[in-house]
Amino acid sequence: MHSCRPLFFLEVVESATMTSSNKPRGEQHAARALGLKVPVFRHLRDSLADGKNPAWLQLADPVLACAFPSPLGFELLLDGLKAEGPVSRRRVNLLSVLDGKELPEIEELARDAADDGTLEDISLAIHPASAPEGIEVLEKEAHQEFIEALRGNVKVATATRAVFRKTAKVKVVAGEGKEEEQRSFKQFVGIEHSLASFPASSYLAIRRGEHAHALKVEFEYSPAEMDAVFESDVESPPQERDSYLTLFRNFCAQERMPRFIQEARARLKHLAENAALEHAWNHAHIALDRGRQEGKIIGIAAQRSGKVQLALLSSESTFMRATVVSPKDADCEEKLSKFFGEDLPQVAALQADSPTRNHGGKLLELIRKIAKQHKVKVRQVLVPVAVVRTLLREVARRLEDSHLTHDERQSLMLARLAHCPRAAVLHTPHIVRSFVAGRSEINPHRLDTFEQVFVQSILALRGVDINQGSHDELKAVPGIDAARVEIERATGPFHSLADFQSRLALSESDWQVAMCFLRCRGGEDPLDTRSLHPLYYAALREVIAAKDGLELDDVLRDPAKVTDLDWAECLEKNDWNPRVPNLLRRSLTRGGGRRPRMHANKGGRIEGLEIGKVLKGKVVRVTEIGAFINVGLRRDGFVHVSQVADQFVKDPAEVLEVGQAVDARVVSVDLEKQRFRLSLTSGEKPEFKAKGGGKGAGGTGAGKGRKGGGRGAREDRSIPAHGLDSRPKSRPGGGRGNNDDRGNKHEKVKLGKDPQAGRWKEEIDPTNPFFQFFKDQESNGNK
Repeated sequence: MHSCRPLFFLEVVESATMTSSNKPRGEQHAARALGLKVPVFRHLRDSLADGKNPAWLQLADPVLACAFPSPLGFELLLDGLKAEGPVSRRRVNLLSVLDGKELPEIEELARDAADDGTLEDISLAIHPASAPEGIEVLEKEAHQEFIEALRGNVKVATATRAVFRKTAKVKVVAGEGKEEEQRSFKQFVGIEHSLASFPASSYLAIRRGEHAHALKVEFEYSPAEMDAVFESDVESPPQERDSYLTLFRNFCAQERMPRFIQEARARLKHLAENAALEHAWNHAHIALDRGRQEGKIIGIAAQRSGKVQLALLSSESTFMRATVVSPKDADCEEKLSKFFGEDLPQVAALQADSPTRNHGGKLLELIRKIAKQHKVKVRQVLVPVAVVRTLLREVARRLEDSHLTHDERQSLMLARLAHCPRAAVLHTPHIVRSFVAGRSEINPHRLDTFEQVFVQSILALRGVDINQGSHDELKAVPGIDAARVEIERATGPFHSLADFQSRLALSESDWQVAMCFLRCRGGEDPLDTRSLHPLYYAALREVIAAKDGLELDDVLRDPAKVTDLDWAECLEKNDWNPRVPNLLRRSLTRGGGRRPRMHANKGGRIEGLEIGKVLKGKVVRVTEIGAFINVGLRRDGFVHVSQVADQFVKDPAEVLEVGQAVDARVVSVDLEKQRFRLSLTSGEKPEFKAKGGGKGAGGTGAGKGRKGGGRGAREDRSIPAHGLDSRPKSRPGGGRGNNDDRGNKHEKVKLGKDPQAGRWKEEIDPTNPFFQFFKDQESNGNK
């Protein structure tokens, strides 16, 4: 996220043509989809549109005040914000086109639409879909008119999409590729899941199998459910029902299904990319976020012949010598002792491939045996093959390495990476993406962003000294020119960050983001040694001065005292977030308050959750009002008592117990409070009453909106209003129709006018011979 990076600066979602009544509603949809409150969503959107750097927003913005501590989680949030922008703009454009056309039902559906697919269906009311390429015109004119009517039918479009999302299944079968190609992907053959529960972590590998023609992904849906849409929402002559049903099925298969599959594939790919990046972030931090290793290091890489190449590196990262040995030789231990002499290594860096693990592992046992005789302990470091290849490709040969062979240089690269992984990352940032599995299937722009965010997270945690920072460190700081800084400090050291700014004269935006990373240790201002942004210096000193007997040195020794100060007036005057004192306390703590890593066994972050996604988890706690479920994230999800089962449950303990495995569906996410809610219901019953009571394009009356629908109306927008069955269910065996087995009364639902009333009389064909026969019989009987 350098200042030169082409950020996806979102345009203002609300255009000048939008009415004031439409504006906040669009923001609420976008904010709810991202798990944000509207003010935070608006601030993020407007800040990015103004050119603010995401690093500044995540690290030091006083309005957000580090509400998003995870750099990767914040980047995933911004990626979701990027995807939400076109949806909001399309909603605005659609509402502006509908303005003045007197279609209130369509406008209501457009305002309630939560995704691009639903908006696309609603727009058919204005611009019916055209026939796809290759679709022939039907011979019978009535049949062609029927298909044209379906292409502009909003009710049918939203209903068929809802059926696909609800019943779609994804099945992986063998492709038609070569046998050796199929052998690499045979573990995926036979996988079958519903679309909502498909394991995103394996989708990138399945895509590789598709490209190799070894796998084929098939999407299926329930034909019975789709036929039910024809029965309820499609008008056709009764005497030709079967032929029109066939036309409807062909229309869904040829024109609707390709759109649904394209949308489903895009969603699965996006989820798979998020999962791959989160997994890579964990492993890259564990492997690369390390400082300089003490002692000598030996690099070990196996050759094709079974021999092993060794390269010894000094504690100053200088090449010492190299050799080739075979673990099978009887005098191997003697050769190793002669090779090392008194320069015994303390770290052994092995290439993580099978030959090196087999032959190099045996060699490492001998090295440890020799080192143990001199009371030296040798630690092992495994380096992925992709990282080594990246180093060999990206790093230029040094002058002292010019005489080395390819194998000697390869083992030397292993040793240098183990010597100081953090310096290797700053010098060759591309090795970060080497930890991403299936990176060939991931959008390259997302890989670039992942690489930049990872490097900047390392810098932000420890800072870069403006007087001592290396060229690689300064080059990675956004907002500054590394060469210019080095030239300026060659004339004299910088005395403070203020001196740095006066001599380089950075622009306001560059100064904002650069000061998130820069430090001045040993300078005139003690605050310059901490990760506190200079924006807060004056306010901090002012609040400390208002406290009798308190000095700045006292706060630096004990940063916890910051939160005990009176910040009310300062926060109100500057219009800062109440979390700013906590931000200052953490920034003043030495090391910046080290952020916890995302461990592999704890999965990803809440920012990667998607509403409607089905997760596997275990019940960890049951209370009177609900239960907490561990789904592999850092926080447990909460299930309200109303969402633990399809039927009424008074006490969650009746159906749940600690340790029980469940499939939970995400219904809401609150990123600011790092909380999310789950549901254990099947999802087949409506969880809310849709807004709008009229018929319109949305079907018959479906509830009265918020007053009658409750909070559930906010949580699931995947079911269109017309797809909800608002009629009360009858009890088997009779009895009091409006009471259940516990005597509780069902809510009475007012039914609107029957939309089928009077339909059959109008559609009777008077030329039908059966109609004439019964009409004559009726006339004779009356006589």
